[in-house]
Amino acid sequence: MSGKQLSIIIPVYNVEKYIAKCLRSIVEEGAGTTGAVEVIVVDDGSTDKSGRIADAFARKHPCVRVIHQENAGVAAARNAGIRSACGAWLYFVDSDDWLEKGGVRAICEETAKVPDADVLFMEAYQNVGRKQSGWVHFDADTDMADRESITKLQCGVLYAPFWRRTKNDPMAAPWDKVYRRDFLMENHLQFCAHLKVLDDMVFNFEVMGAARNVACRKIRPYHYRRFVAESITNTYKPDRVLQDREVWRYLLSLDVWSGNDVLQKALMCRIVKSFSICCRLCFFHDDNKKKLREKIRYVERVMGSEPYRTAFGTVRLSDLEWKLKIVALAGRIRSGWVMYLLHVAWESAKKLKSLRG
Repeated sequence: MSGKQLSIIIPVYNVEKYIAKCLRSIVEEGAGTTGAVEVIVVDDGSTDKSGRIADAFARKHPCVRVIHQENAGVAAARNAGIRSACGAWLYFVDSDDWLEKGGVRAICEETAKVPDADVLFMEAYQNVGRKQSGWVHFDADTDMADRESITKLQCGVLYAPFWRRTKNDPMAAPWDKVYRRDFLMENHLQFCAHLKVLDDMVFNFEVMGAARNVACRKIRPYHYRRFVAESITNTYKPDRVLQDREVWRYLLSLDVWSGNDVLQKALMCRIVKSFSICCRLCFFHDDNKKKLREKIRYVERVMGSEPYRTAFGTVRLSDLEWKLKIVALAGRIRSGWVMYLLHVAWESAKKLKSLRG
């Protein structure tokens, strides 16, 4: 296995509209990386032209390798990339996003400066249509080698305001981090392929739990393409509650909670937030054709079940964003009607905002 500085792992599934831009943003600066980078595309059973587009790039660019496998989900695809990678550092890129010009070079330069770090934390751009903004995780470059600081980052992975109170930037995704391969191997860290949602959050939670040295750098090599109406993140998920329960069951099975109040508080906040997301994607989604009373009864059953009942009952309102404070209060009184009215009000406000701008 020949050594590389960086392995870029790209899970691919039916993204023929976006994969070429993603790969071009990486390989077009290949000459500047002097062979230090490999690109591993894992075609996870695509039924469109995605795999063929990736194969065409591999024929033209020696740094690109393509793995074709039966569809097993994004977590399994990332794990296949981990097993195949030979880089000292691993970087996970989503196939509908792209890298900033000079981004690969910047990552290689920064990882070379922190050979003892387990994880390199970075920042990213958010792109919504033609609009672009930057996420800011850090005020300045910093290195963390104490458990208290890294635990704070770990809490931020569960619920971002625990890291930076004035922001709610995403902390759970893998594309604003680079991971030292030996660190992942030594700690048997990989994505949980049995989880259908939040597998990246769980992965980074475990990564931060094992990390002893985290470098944070204010470079911004990544462009996250945020979709709006057509996004899979906005489609109806009738099984979302069941999928979330698998996540809570796995997290609560980990031996990390005893005596760690701050992690427990962050988890309670995350559960409340996920319940709020279920209102949008499951309970009250327009494609849910059940009668309203049936929806309300289901919401109230979920409120009264674990771990939601404990989360609503124990979460500190001061730890939550203002919208989630109201969700938590509605959860405490187990009122599905209040939750429904909140959902209607927020969706109406979003539509009004969209019309205005």
